Amino acid sequence: METFRRQFLLETVETLENLLKDLQSAERFSDSQRRETFRTLHTIKGTAQTFGFVASSHLAHELENLLSVNENFSDLLLEGIALLIGSLTENGFQIPKKFAEKIHAVMPNEAEISNSADHCPSQISSEIFSQLSNQEKNALRSAVNRGRNLFGLEIEFELANFADELISFREILCERGEIIATFPSAKFNTDGKIGFRFLLASSAQPAKIEKLGAEVFFQSSPNNFSSGVQGILAQIAEHGKAIAKKLDKQIKIETEADDVILSIQKLKLVFDILLHLVRNAVDHAIEREGEIKIDLRAEEKGFRLTVADNGRGIDLESIKAKAVEKNLISADKTLTERDTVNLIFLPEFSTAVKVTQVSGRGIGLDAVKDAIEKAGGKISVETQTGKGTRFEIFLTT
Repeated sequence: METFRRQFLLETVETLENLLKDLQSAERFSDSQRRETFRTLHTIKGTAQTFGFVASSHLAHELENLLSVNENFSDLLLEGIALLIGSLTENGFQIPKKFAEKIHAVMPNEAEISNSADHCPSQISSEIFSQLSNQEKNALRSAVNRGRNLFGLEIEFELANFADELISFREILCERGEIIATFPSAKFNTDGKIGFRFLLASSAQPAKIEKLGAEVFFQSSPNNFSSGVQGILAQIAEHGKAIAKKLDKQIKIETEADDVILSIQKLKLVFDILLHLVRNAVDHAIEREGEIKIDLRAEEKGFRLTVADNGRGIDLESIKAKAVEKNLISADKTLTERDTVNLIFLPEFSTAVKVTQVSGRGIGLDAVKDAIEKAGGKISVETQTGKGTRFEIFLTT
């Protein structure tokens, strides 16, 4: 076993050193490099844990989280990879406190990450879901939203050469889809054998996965699998209900959608739009109980997405007063009702009294409007005091 441990160390350090050189010499951090870096870190995380390198596994996990953020923190990533190399060659390595603080400073609030990953998608058992980290739960939900099938695979290797076989099998799986998580398997841990479990997200048909030589102990049912637009709406509704429960509100969320086929980019945009609008409706629009309706309809040149609630409506006087307070408009400026409502799309605009895990940071609606317009779409809002608010978005397919 010690021989394989040393082999893992040598190969991993070499891989990381080559990766570090490539990233340092690159003019910019490309999407392909991001994917390759993520794959390398994910492999190292699982294998390091297998060989008892707890600190290395944890550091690789932190760097994975860093890569999941949209911003380009390349300098921080390079520093982290250098530390990861050191963690594999230094006895008693611990992640430096200053570096951990840098990582956490640029990452989303952990409570918000946990909040979005608390609920188990219907495509997977709660037993498997409970074993996942928050990062793995988010990766799983992303895969579900993209319409991927889920597979649980179990395989055994000969202890004498399992390191090579494990790496080789992981490479095969990566060609078929995305490895969400890797677990040790007690089933095959007999004399001369060692076993592993994999949770795989893939667009491949079950027959192709079954030919890989591993036992398929779980797979999402095609008949029950929510994919594409329907999957996005279901996940958003589930998330909205979870927030309502945390805020002790009784909110019914209904969804309806035509059978529209959208690209991954458009699906992601729809998800981001709905995430902001539904969270805002739950937190601000509805005081104690109410309804939110999400509707997506196909049109000749695209589709129309609406989010409507029967809450308190937008207080136009408060909106204008807050805009004046923040020096966004002058106090004597004359505004139509539509102009006043549209103030909610200004950057850093928020009427929230305090920042919560749900909203109040002054970000969200401006980002929604910006993303929609960059995609060539339009957004409008109608509101009536005491009766509710309706957002309407048009996007091309």
